[in-house]
Amino acid sequence: MEVILTFIISYLVGSISGSFLLGKYFLHKDVRKFGSGNAGTTNAIRVFGMKIGVLTFLIDMLKGSLVAFFLMKYNRDYLFLGILFAIIGHDYPFYMNFKGGKGIATTFGAFFVINPIWTGVSFLILLLTAKFSGYVSVGSLLFLILNFLSQIITTNLDKNELIILIIITILGFVRHRSNIKRLINRNELTNRRKK
Repeated sequence: MEVILTFIISYLVGSISGSFLLGKYFLHKDVRKFGSGNAGTTNAIRVFGMKIGVLTFLIDMLKGSLVAFFLMKYNRDYLFLGILFAIIGHDYPFYMNFKGGKGIATTFGAFFVINPIWTGVSFLILLLTAKFSGYVSVGSLLFLILNFLSQIITTNLDKNELIILIIITILGFVRHRSNIKRLINRNELTNRRKK
């Protein structure tokens, strides 16, 4: 019963889509119909501007943090399971025809609660990579790898937590498969402003 409740509550919290809700109720636009079509921070910035983009990031980050915080406090055994389902909720929200974001902000928010220093360092590297390469997707993929490695090295994970961490990392790559394809074909969307 506790597993089912963890799944349902974590999924529902994770399904709160910052870009979709902010766009729909304040700008009367569906973020998925513009830009890359993704309901995440990067596309929200492209489509709606920096303010909405930052609010999107905060919402998506905080829902991951909220799930991790409460499970760490009240039911540590289901911590990684709850994080996984929060990310799944973000990626595949039921009320958006299962077309959500890519889970980076939610992943960051959740693991920052568990391991703030190394998760923060990994995210800083994401930002620096995005800035200097011009591609947020490259920074995001690097973040997934660094987060995976840092959790393994600095956190005492049991077998189940390790398996779930692997699933979270693979899911992140799966959600970025279109970006990976565009990077290979050298036509990925850049975050640099045209001069």
